[in-house]
Amino acid sequence: MKQRAAAALTWDGTRFPAQRLPAKARAFLGKSTPPAKLAALIAAQNLAELRICWVPRLRGGDNVLTAPFTTSDGKRIPFRLVRTVPFGDILGAVYRRV
Repeated sequence: MKQRAAAALTWDGTRFPAQRLPAKARAFLGKSTPPAKLAALIAAQNLAELRICWVPRLRGGDNVLTAPFTTSDGKRIPFRLVRTVPFGDILGAVYRRV
């Protein structure tokens, strides 16, 4: 069964604490997915939907998402943007697997 994952991220891919989001953005996001579980879902290609709240900040450093997640067959997983919801300066986005 394909699963859904959620995360709050800064523009450079650093995880942002979901508890610091406004209430409506937290409700849109739902429960955040821990990084290890997200990596496992991507590796197993068992991810149907991604919900991301993009937070307008840059963190920099070693923890940004500069390298791709690895899948079991080494191929990219195609997702498309299906919906966006603005929460002030935060953008909620729903991506679904093609």
